Amino acid sequence: MFVRGLPADGSYRYVALMEDGMPVFDSTELFFVNNDIFFRVDENIERMEAVRGGTSALYGSNAPGGVVNFINKTGGDKLAGTLRASTATAGLYRLDGNINGPLGDDWRFSVGGFYRFDNGVRYPGFPASNGGQFKGSLLRTFNTDKVDGHARVTFKYLNDRNTFYLPLPLRGRFGGSGQLTGYDFVEGFPTDGTLTSPEGVNAQVPLPRGAGLLNLPLDNGQQQIGGSAMAELRLYFPEGRFEVQNNLRAMQMDHSWNAMLPFELRDADSWARSVVGEGTPYRLTCTNLPGSPEFGTGGCATPNNLVNLGGQWLVNKPMSNVSNQLRFIKYGSLGPTEHTLSGGLYLGYYTADNRWYFNDIVTNVRSRPNMLDLQVLDGTGAVVRNVTQNGFRRYLSNYTNGTGDATIAAAFLGDEVKIGEKLRIDLAGRLERNSFHQNVERTASFDLGDPTTNADDNALFGTGRFQQVNVSLTDWAVSGGVNYALSDLASVYVRSSRGYKMPLLDQYLTATDPSDETFPRTPETLWQNEAGIKLGASWYALAAVAYWMQIENFPSQDARVDPVTGDTRFITSYAGKAQTLGLELEAAVQPVKFFRAQGMLTLQDPRYRDFNEGENDFSGNRIRRIPQVIGDVTGTFMWGDASLGINWSYVGHRFSNNANTVDLPGFSQFNVRAGYTYENFTLDLSLFNALNSIGLTEGNPRVDESIGAVPDIFLARPVLPRRLMLSLTARL
Repeated sequence: MFVRGLPADGSYRYVALMEDGMPVFDSTELFFVNNDIFFRVDENIERMEAVRGGTSALYGSNAPGGVVNFINKTGGDKLAGTLRASTATAGLYRLDGNINGPLGDDWRFSVGGFYRFDNGVRYPGFPASNGGQFKGSLLRTFNTDKVDGHARVTFKYLNDRNTFYLPLPLRGRFGGSGQLTGYDFVEGFPTDGTLTSPEGVNAQVPLPRGAGLLNLPLDNGQQQIGGSAMAELRLYFPEGRFEVQNNLRAMQMDHSWNAMLPFELRDADSWARSVVGEGTPYRLTCTNLPGSPEFGTGGCATPNNLVNLGGQWLVNKPMSNVSNQLRFIKYGSLGPTEHTLSGGLYLGYYTADNRWYFNDIVTNVRSRPNMLDLQVLDGTGAVVRNVTQNGFRRYLSNYTNGTGDATIAAAFLGDEVKIGEKLRIDLAGRLERNSFHQNVERTASFDLGDPTTNADDNALFGTGRFQQVNVSLTDWAVSGGVNYALSDLASVYVRSSRGYKMPLLDQYLTATDPSDETFPRTPETLWQNEAGIKLGASWYALAAVAYWMQIENFPSQDARVDPVTGDTRFITSYAGKAQTLGLELEAAVQPVKFFRAQGMLTLQDPRYRDFNEGENDFSGNRIRRIPQVIGDVTGTFMWGDASLGINWSYVGHRFSNNANTVDLPGFSQFNVRAGYTYENFTLDLSLFNALNSIGLTEGNPRVDESIGAVPDIFLARPVLPRRLMLSLTARL
């Protein structure tokens, strides 16, 4: 997710996800965590609301780019329910349900959830995802002469896992100036392939200091097991035109992240000779095939003769969060003006522990690849030394052990002022303080003592000594806007705001020395200005918004693999300034009863204005991974109870690195949906990526692609291949 050109890695860094008005987690992202992992959309959701841009910084902690609030069903005066069964090509089966309604005169309930099993459109050799969620709520309403309102308790249990798909091997075609003009998957790699392998499931890694063996449950992918509960009290006092609301939310989640990551693609023979030395006899074999055939023969054969130098990583991350928000709203008049004054206090406390086990591996390049072993031979063909072991080039190339927590305290106040029927003015501000505490174990290199392999010669592990980091930061946000109604059909507005983004708690895992230039000392600062016009009537709606935004002191952070040593390090660079100037156009029309169309177009120029990364000055370069053009158009035809919708989306050309030397061409994608409703039943047929586009969403963010050893081969993450889905929904 990218917000109006803000530099990020595609995570929810600047966007808060909320459920019933409370953050699903107080940090919008952490290392190996985006806050969408705590949330699943199912039939429990009644609607979604969003605030985009400047005022979003007032609604949630560290959310200057936007806030998305999902609101759950609570139940009405009549019993209602939904049951949906879905299936899709490539082995997807899903069941969703919700039932809600009254329990007497003043009580309401809602319960529901989903279960899903999916082999995956890029089948990794084991189920790509399976799991589910259960939610429930109980609400008590109050309706007296003195007070209206309700009290509600909700709970959720989530147990779900999903394979983490990563970049894939492609062979590019390049123009005279070096730009990428076309690409295909490398020889022998299918459109629906994956570099995740079943051979990595439950692989074992020896640990130093007598800690035994570490099991790598690759088939868990991203896994979340845990739940949350919330208590809400909302009261409205008609006589004083005063409203008060308090939300208390607690959650606990055991999160783990398992993946096979590609770092670099190499010609197999060239790589082997670079490791063992020119002229030294060697054998490259598949580890888990019967008889371990040599690379290029039998089950090890690949048309591309490539190896993937990658990693198999395990991250265990137990997390918890307790937060409370007290909010009041006062409605009143002052002379000719009407006011809606709102304010409140927010307190949050969250914990995030980290156990990272990074290991380096080597595989061949095919869908569901084989792990490879490299052996040094003598003149007779006997094995002298195993460079790798069971496909592992190096055990524990990185190890991190940290225990962290953060406290958030914020106060906010705003006023919506109406002057007559045409003019509205919004003013609001937020003051926030964050305190971070991190205990990080120091590491050292260990030789695990196996004389038959080099894989265990340099394993990083904890020493038992810890370093503590304590940091407290304060920042503020303010927003002001004016909306003027030109008529009943048109209005114009302007808005200006200043927001902030606090450092991530996890940044203090890798930056523990306050004197180091990578140590986060100040929050990011975001300025946004925009002006727009909106038009609407019974058959059309139009909006045009021009915006300018500037962000300062933002981090650019990646896990980088040193091509010489193989060490994995998190590298942080702080940019001085980046700016985006853009125009957003949105339209929806229904000129006739049987046809409706809607579309959007974004034109923008996102650039670094002051950005030095080591000796490199990237000032003036385009912000990586951000396109200048984005478009989306949907047309829907309706005949009675039947409908047909066609969607076309386009993402323009982007650069995948800060140096702007690795480009990703623009791509488009078509989706088609047909539906038919008969009484209380609806049948839906959806075709995703109908033309099977392999548009590239990103280059490999873990290494600089410009160092690749094979000039025309690179790693990138394409969109998911075509999938056909069928669902049947029944409603009470």
